[in-house]
Amino acid sequence: MERDTRILRRPPVLTWLALLVLLAISAGTSWLQLGWINTAIGLAVATVKVVLVGLVFMRLRVTHPLLRLTALAGLATLALLFILSGTDYATRSEVQAPWQHPSTVAPRLGR
Repeated sequence: MERDTRILRRPPVLTWLALLVLLAISAGTSWLQLGWINTAIGLAVATVKVVLVGLVFMRLRVTHPLLRLTALAGLATLALLFILSGTDYATRSEVQAPWQHPSTVAPRLGR
């Protein structure tokens, strides 16, 4: 009986250790100047974290299909929001604000 409880506790502990390693990778790469690769590493690490939490802690692999569908709908909504935000950002034109000399904008104190 004791062996069975150890086996049941093993996946969450190993997942927690994997999440800590992924956290260290995220923190470590934030100190490196890698350009766009920092973003790619960050997104990859975040994706692995989401999959680990969903499969191990939320038990999405063995749960009711309706709960799996709900989780999938949440991910689809998040993807839609990212896509719409990205299209908005990509299609905006940059409008420069009119420049003023700082002395005309600064408040005059004492008068």
